[in-house]
Amino acid sequence: MKKFLIRILMAAALLFVLNWIYTQWFFEKDVEEHSDVLRLVMKMRDDSCRIVYLGESSNITCGYWETNKRSISAYLGDYFPGVKTGDVTKEASHAQTYYYMLKNIPRKSPVETVVVTMNLRSFDARWIYSNLETPLRKQLVLMENYPPLMNRFLLALKAYPIRSEAEMDSLTKQHWREDPLVFPFEFEWDNVYQWDSATAWQGRNNYEGQYDSKWTELTCHYIKSYGFQIRDDNPRVKDFDDIVALCRKRGWHLVFNLMAENVDKVNGMVGKELMYLMKQNHDYLMNRYGNLEGVTVVDNFNLVRDVNFIDQDWTTEHYYEEGRRIIAKNVAEALKAFYPNEYHDPDSLKYDIGHYYFGDETCTLNTTSPFGPTLTLPTDSLRVDWERLNVAFMMLQNDTLHDARLAVQMLVAQDNAIVGYYDVKPQIQKIGEWDFATYDLPVDSIMRAAQQVKIFVYNPSEDAVQLKNMDVSFRPAYLKPGVKGQPMDKE
Repeated sequence: MKKFLIRILMAAALLFVLNWIYTQWFFEKDVEEHSDVLRLVMKMRDDSCRIVYLGESSNITCGYWETNKRSISAYLGDYFPGVKTGDVTKEASHAQTYYYMLKNIPRKSPVETVVVTMNLRSFDARWIYSNLETPLRKQLVLMENYPPLMNRFLLALKAYPIRSEAEMDSLTKQHWREDPLVFPFEFEWDNVYQWDSATAWQGRNNYEGQYDSKWTELTCHYIKSYGFQIRDDNPRVKDFDDIVALCRKRGWHLVFNLMAENVDKVNGMVGKELMYLMKQNHDYLMNRYGNLEGVTVVDNFNLVRDVNFIDQDWTTEHYYEEGRRIIAKNVAEALKAFYPNEYHDPDSLKYDIGHYYFGDETCTLNTTSPFGPTLTLPTDSLRVDWERLNVAFMMLQNDTLHDARLAVQMLVAQDNAIVGYYDVKPQIQKIGEWDFATYDLPVDSIMRAAQQVKIFVYNPSEDAVQLKNMDVSFRPAYLKPGVKGQPMDKE
């Protein structure tokens, strides 16, 4: 028995020495070769960051012609010049990846606040069973809660989930076929597979009313990317719950950064059914995490307009500079609660030509004061390449008895105006809560022939509504599916 114990102790000592040798001379080389994620975490640790931004490609993607290619996290750092801010960014990352990043930050690090990207699409089957999952999971093996030598041994044994592209595709389609879609109104299709197939078969017309294969393809992409309902058993929910528990254990401020989606294009191309699902999923995340003690959720969901999305032929959260700055500013406003004395507004958010934002100040519209903030433009200021107009705003209604409408008034001659009215009730469906509406309208020959155009929300009824975040943007002809554009000029 004594000899057996001695052998056990000798074996343990040998393993300890081997692990020490591996850690000292071989570990960093393996990290460099096999785990970009851990390498980035180690760099952030060495930089002694107090604020850490965790993100995927949305943080760093920019238009190749942009002169300022800085990331969202870099813009965020401008608001806190006295606080060391860093990022850990890995393409295709999601909540599970972020959890591994966070748990590999040393307990004695100076980290105080973590900002974690919350991407709506990451809850969808196509991302959960992405072909990128296997290589991403491989990168996490060296970050397991075992001694480094043990992790290297597991990596050599390929002790991580490995599925072929065919298996991943089969699992995705299984969810599309079997996960029911539940609406509070009549809808023709029971699941995403039926919806997508019918859309592809029927085809979609473009703005000119003509069948467009690119238009149809993009519509189907949106249906497959956002046509789902988050439930408690979604694996991403567990991952975000794990992040909450870890941050509480470490005593970190936790901020979830809910990224902006292209709701303008969704509403204009697909319609109210998909918008309903996206709003429902947004509400699920806000209600589940926004009400937790010690957790802040920054809601950027509908705050970036179509003109600021780089990819016009795919569903991504890749933004031009203005979009990245908008996200950073909103996150900075949340972090201001933790660093009030270090906060500094660099006043760097300059809206592009053709983009007008009226701020988040709330106004009440009723018989006494029926007009909301108004954009007034001489029509000769409309650029010849502007073909579409996106208008978005937040509204709170206490009932549906009001008569609130979006109005586009075109002055064609003295005391002679043409007014187009667009009802808000089909989009503003919540009672007693803030909801948003977005409109995709043409810049047509009637508007160009007018002397002046006014855009505003109008409610002449006694039943009041509240309005905020009025946002108007004109966009050029190149912003069509399959066509790459260039960012607009700055004011």
